[in-house]
Amino acid sequence: MLEDGSNAPVAPKTTLVDTTSIKAPPGQGCPRCGGVVFAAEQVLAKGSMWHRKCFKCRDCTKTLDSILACDGPDKDVYCKTCYGKKWGPHGYGFACGSGFLQTDGLNEQQISQLRPFANPDTTSIKAPLGQGCPRCGGMVYAAEQQLAKGTMWHKKCFNCSQCHRPLDSVLACDGPDKEIYCKACYGKNFGPKGFGYGHSPTLFCSSENTTAPR
Repeated sequence: MLEDGSNAPVAPKTTLVDTTSIKAPPGQGCPRCGGVVFAAEQVLAKGSMWHRKCFKCRDCTKTLDSILACDGPDKDVYCKTCYGKKWGPHGYGFACGSGFLQTDGLNEQQISQLRPFANPDTTSIKAPLGQGCPRCGGMVYAAEQQLAKGTMWHKKCFNCSQCHRPLDSVLACDGPDKEIYCKACYGKNFGPKGFGYGHSPTLFCSSENTTAPR
């Protein structure tokens, strides 16, 4: 209460919105709950955008990442342990195709110790047409993604098509051949001849065209 006897204004309570209750158009929301997925809470995996809190094993509810998750034939995601118990043939070769011994009763850490370490080359895992890395066509997982030009790239693929210089979303120029270039190579290949190419401030590259000052 204030000195004049009136009540102090009360700040409105902050309300957390459960975005899983905001339904997205069919096929465009989180695969688990169907809700709209906003950038601050998204996990990109298996070619879809998930809520972080939804991206967990269907059976044991263990939190997953794009490497640990296994696609089940029921179109849901599982940890390797639950996937193996549910669909893997006992004795060898289950848990998403890795060579495993029977793992009933083992936890995820024990299973990982049985598996030889390998760093999979995801560029060899082909994505559905139009959904993969524009350079190699492979699946792009969250740990290795580069978002640029409205598309998900592998970080190691996001380089100049000609000189292979690593790029970022600012340095990259879209060529008319649908490839990406550094500004120097873009200017040499597609810029006006005689002046204003390379890293000169007179060159502007974009997804539309290349222009120089008049």
